[in-house]
Amino acid sequence: MVYKAQDMSIAAVIGFGTMGLGIAQNFAEGGLSVHVVDRDADALTRGLTQIRANLAIGQEQGVVDDPDTIHARITGFTWDEFEAATVGIQLAVETVPEVMDIKKEVFARLDKLPPDVLIGSNTSSFTVSQMTGDMTTADRVVGLHYFNPAHLIPAVEIHHGSKTSEDAITQMIAIMTRVGKVPIRVRKEIPGFIINRLTGALEREIDLLLDQGVVTPEDLDAAVKASLGFRLACIGPMEAEDFIGLDTAYRVSNNVFKDLSNATKASPELGEKVERGELGIKSGRGWYDYSQTTTEEVFAARDRKLLQQLALYKSNTPRTPKAED
Repeated sequence: MVYKAQDMSIAAVIGFGTMGLGIAQNFAEGGLSVHVVDRDADALTRGLTQIRANLAIGQEQGVVDDPDTIHARITGFTWDEFEAATVGIQLAVETVPEVMDIKKEVFARLDKLPPDVLIGSNTSSFTVSQMTGDMTTADRVVGLHYFNPAHLIPAVEIHHGSKTSEDAITQMIAIMTRVGKVPIRVRKEIPGFIINRLTGALEREIDLLLDQGVVTPEDLDAAVKASLGFRLACIGPMEAEDFIGLDTAYRVSNNVFKDLSNATKASPELGEKVERGELGIKSGRGWYDYSQTTTEEVFAARDRKLLQQLALYKSNTPRTPKAED
């Protein structure tokens, strides 16, 4: 089956939570009509409202020209309206929760779509092969890992299963490029892909530093933003090693690695916060207290900062991988 990214005009996003709404917005900003599907009608309302707020901030920052036109490209459907939501689509992307039974239920429905519909999955932890083992059309399923907030972070990891066709991968890379993303090819099937493995390693060391009282959450954030994060915004880790000197990087690694965390479970303090319902912004308290502001205000402040950073990133003309890379 030949998928033609340049001809795609209608996409369906299955699951309209945090990631689903960002992906839908990205597709709509890229000129596609988007059908969003969720089991919860209230989630559709909340998501569409949040996208309108996102677009307003984008217009304020000078990166969105016509919020009303973009928003009008998005139409909501409930799970019971799945068939209507998928009529005429050329691309379907599932963004449902990371629960295998839910994933497989969605893929069973997607398996019945016409064979020329390309299928993506925004899974952040499962491999494509794990989710699509029962499908008869697993060759058209491509892992499509966006990063939160999906409408702003440029990178998208493109990964595959054992049965995924090269044509499906090529066309998924092409459609991501078309909607303004920077597709990163993951060349081997591995849990966590690239970035989640890197952030997982960072999170493990953060847990150790916090648990041992080496630093407070506030000081840790300040340190990362003013050093590691500041540099990584424009200089990748492999470039940074070249600037530091590989001999120095080699010596430092040998000196430090032996004392790094090798924990196989999350921090007990993190678990205690989850047990208390301190889940972050969505509950009003996490490592920080958000009780004196609204969720909308928190997201708006975050997006204003990221939009300024995105403008600078684009001005530096980042490398856009070709489909055949």
